[in-house]
Amino acid sequence: MSEEKLTIVVGHSGSGKSEFVAGYALYLKNHGGYPVIADLDIVNPYFRLRELKEYFKSQDIRVISSNYEDDYHMDMPALAASLQTCFTSDGKDGIVNIVDVGGDPSGAHVLARYAESLRNKTYNMWIVVNANRPQTANAESAAACIAAIENASRLKINGLINSTHMLKETSVDDILKGNKLIEQLSKITGIPVVYTLMEEKFEKETENIQLSGKRFIVKPLMQINVMERLIRKDRE
Repeated sequence: MSEEKLTIVVGHSGSGKSEFVAGYALYLKNHGGYPVIADLDIVNPYFRLRELKEYFKSQDIRVISSNYEDDYHMDMPALAASLQTCFTSDGKDGIVNIVDVGGDPSGAHVLARYAESLRNKTYNMWIVVNANRPQTANAESAAACIAAIENASRLKINGLINSTHMLKETSVDDILKGNKLIEQLSKITGIPVVYTLMEEKFEKETENIQLSGKRFIVKPLMQINVMERLIRKDRE
């Protein structure tokens, strides 16, 4: 568990970024922390943490999104004033802030307004990488993504997460493919690998395989939420 009181998570659409944020918030809660999730992803219309707001509330985890915090289904470009506290909080009383940000430069631009607040603070800024996504299909393109995000946000990425998957079609081979890429990316950029993200069904299958970073096991909360939403839409 990281000692930092602020963790910013970036990653392209389909990377598994929001799945990691959901799992990480639950992990911190189960280990005595009081997580606050800031949903700053204004890019991805499908995997939205704010749509799980009621579930997180039942877990005593707060979710902040737009100025219309109670109407979290609205796709408004507004940002809640309370988001500022996520970047300025000193982490008293065990509060840990987790910020979910769209992973392309246009999504990362939203972070630039908070860069000055973080100038003299320590924080995690991790990028979630899926080797099966075209923007991060090889180490060179992934490194270019990192440079573009850092330039747009005026912040430095200091951790890599392998989250290579194909939703329900994911296999151990996908995880190994991502592991190879993330090791190459770490070598190119000098950024350490923090976690290898995987669903709990792969935990036993990979227990004797050496992977970069720590294993981070999740239940697919976001995938389930999207499937339920699509089913509801078809029935309407």
